[in-house]
Amino acid sequence: MINQLEVPMYLEEALPEICKDLSLNKKTSAYDIVNTLISFTFKNIREHNFKVVKRCFKIADKLYTKGNAVVKGAIENVFVYSFTKMFINYPSEKQKLLSLLPMTLYSLYIAQIHHKGC
Repeated sequence: MINQLEVPMYLEEALPEICKDLSLNKKTSAYDIVNTLISFTFKNIREHNFKVVKRCFKIADKLYTKGNAVVKGAIENVFVYSFTKMFINYPSEKQKLLSLLPMTLYSLYIAQIHHKGC
């Protein structure tokens, strides 16, 4: 099980391109680190680097499925919660992004929007 202290190391190993962004983030909570992952993902969407975006989604999915309760909460409440903003900010990429989402993250997103009455 991946705990919140292991998330930065896991990200650096699975996604070496994020190392610079992680080093700029001096905070170490799982929520702050996942927020860095979201910023990195958004940057790659803007640059139309969908291979990296897909890797970001897969990494977030793995963190959710293998993470402890804190890590799961960070993925669900930060990463998945940002999908609505992602789809609003990048409407022309929405279908492409949806096609890249792992089923677990997509299911969490659907549950969130239905639960919150969006």
